[in-house]
Amino acid sequence: MSIRIVIDSTSDVTNEIIEKYNLKVVPLTVNFENESFLDKIELSSAEFFEKLAKSEKLPTTSQVSPGAFVEAFSEILLEGDQVLGIFLASEFSGTYDSARIAKDMIGSDNIRIIDSRSVCLGTFALILEAIELVNQNNTIDKIVAELDKAKENIVAVAGLDTLKYLEKGGRLSKGQAVVGSILNIKPVIEIKDGKINVIEKIRGKNKTINWFDEWIEKNNYNLSDKTVLLFHARNEDQLKILRDTIEEKYKIKNIIEQEIGSVIGTHTGPGVLGIGFLNK
Repeated sequence: MSIRIVIDSTSDVTNEIIEKYNLKVVPLTVNFENESFLDKIELSSAEFFEKLAKSEKLPTTSQVSPGAFVEAFSEILLEGDQVLGIFLASEFSGTYDSARIAKDMIGSDNIRIIDSRSVCLGTFALILEAIELVNQNNTIDKIVAELDKAKENIVAVAGLDTLKYLEKGGRLSKGQAVVGSILNIKPVIEIKDGKINVIEKIRGKNKTINWFDEWIEKNNYNLSDKTVLLFHARNEDQLKILRDTIEEKYKIKNIIEQEIGSVIGTHTGPGVLGIGFLNK
């Protein structure tokens, strides 16, 4: 009996890793007024940001339904495998609760569900740890116990071009969002324990990369044994500069680059630059 990892689309795991490790991805939905699209399936990142730029109204996002999870889990169980589901923080979406409902509906002891308490690159970092634990042939209960400890060590920060999308999506208060428009301030957010917090306010977009460099140094992070995730949204040039700035200086073991998808992009907008890893 093998263990199949099930994830939602907001983790923005690369297609290469999805295919290599046979991950099952269950997509959320993005709604542009009268049109709805399955994240990453019916709408690529490039297509999404193109539509976002032309849209007068901010799109909305919809969680995965329990029925979609019932279908995904049942398919894996029928193949004789166990299900290990790892999903975005329950504070950000009802997707995790939908997975729990689906588990109860099926009533199988071969399903485990984990709330990552993070999203996007933070959840991705936890999924990479899960893949490693599965490949080490650990039992599913041992893997769940290890992941519950590991998610306390998720590090995920991102520099945003604006906070208006988080505010419009209800993830931040209007008061918090105002700081992003004053004096060209670019906020840096931290995603931790199911919360989004502004941890720095940088004046000027070009100083964000220097902030990341100083932040790594200040926290004395040892990246020589870690896989570091570098994420962006329509910001490849800055991502390349960031990689060139930190890769050799901190002797990073491995770097994975990815552009965020439509669900996360709805709440952050374009111009994002982020770093994530598991600090274990």
